Amino acid sequence: MNYVIIGNGGAGVRAAETIRNRDREGKITIIDRESHRCYYRMMLPDYISGWKSRDSIYVVPEDFYEKNGIDFMSSIVVQEVNPDKRQVLLQDGKVLDYDRLLIASGARPRILNIPGIGSSGVVTLRTLDQAEEIIALGSQAKEGVVLGGGLLGVELARAFNEMGLKTRYLIRENRFWPQMLDKVGSSIVERKLEEKGIEILKEEVIEEIEENQGKVKGVITSQGRYLEAQLVGLAVGIVLNIEFLEGSGISTDSGILVNQRLESNLEGIYAAGDVAQAYDLVHGEHRVNTSWMNAQRQGTIAGINMSGGEEILEGSIPFNLINIYGIPVVCMGLDLPSGEGYEVLTGDYPRGNLYKKYVLKDDLLVGATLIGDIREARILEKMIINKASLGSHKNRLFEDDFDLEEAARELLG
Repeated sequence: MNYVIIGNGGAGVRAAETIRNRDREGKITIIDRESHRCYYRMMLPDYISGWKSRDSIYVVPEDFYEKNGIDFMSSIVVQEVNPDKRQVLLQDGKVLDYDRLLIASGARPRILNIPGIGSSGVVTLRTLDQAEEIIALGSQAKEGVVLGGGLLGVELARAFNEMGLKTRYLIRENRFWPQMLDKVGSSIVERKLEEKGIEILKEEVIEEIEENQGKVKGVITSQGRYLEAQLVGLAVGIVLNIEFLEGSGISTDSGILVNQRLESNLEGIYAAGDVAQAYDLVHGEHRVNTSWMNAQRQGTIAGINMSGGEEILEGSIPFNLINIYGIPVVCMGLDLPSGEGYEVLTGDYPRGNLYKKYVLKDDLLVGATLIGDIREARILEKMIINKASLGSHKNRLFEDDFDLEEAARELLG
């Protein structure tokens, strides 16, 4: 069997490991546009900050590919997929045949179309090479500006601040991460950022980047403010790497539409990770859920099925995890419900930097937020996926002696 995997991230590498454990003889090829072995993208801000060494961010050792008989084709861009011929065409003109194909090509940062965007000192953070660029530029900078009100935006702001830059953090909305956090959750994070010296400017974006001899010297904001900066970080969303599928016949929407086996509409072609648009249990529709944990789970399931197994993804839910200056934050499922029929329970929280919120519908747990103490996160996720009814426990959820794990065993068997 000839397996080709496009993408060397969490989904692609996990799929390759799974395939090799099940098929000792099959040929496995991983193609990736980057030159590095698989690494943890979510650790890049910690690497920039100096909290993590470069060696510690790698997922696999240097000899991983050789030991597992994997042909790793690095620094290669895929041009086209031809399902009729079962071939992958590379940008350098080479052609690879496949029996089973996994598309785990990930995403790249969205780029704004504003004056000065091409100046040296304007950075995004998605790859290890970009992290190295930020470290190099940051060593010559004194002031930084970050735009982006979500996970990567706050991580960039923290990294800039830890590099010793005077950091201003611009958020388009009226609070931090309103797509996943309520006002209480946002305020806890904002307070911690401000305690660390990061200035937060809300409902403000970058209109123009000013440069001098090709290098950033400042930004003009939508409020008419001029902010001096030698480093400008942009975290305004992502673009899925699926353009090369145009004309292939593979069904796409936001991402690649897949069934419970993570197989596309074409036999033998699978998708996993950021590009896979799988069934979302709490929203009741196919959605793209971008998280490391989701990518690895999907990689495992895709690998099993590609190598002749029968494994299904019961469904995924949004699951976001971040640690902001020692305050862990988890948001999962429908933690910001809209419409009627939802019950939001917070008990006597917040308690300082601790916050706990459950979202129920017809007594079924459909979403949760944990800040400060996330030990119950995996249990809550399992309960959401398995549609656990918390009706009989609602009045005890926030009691100090309530054992959620015991309740889960009772409810889920």
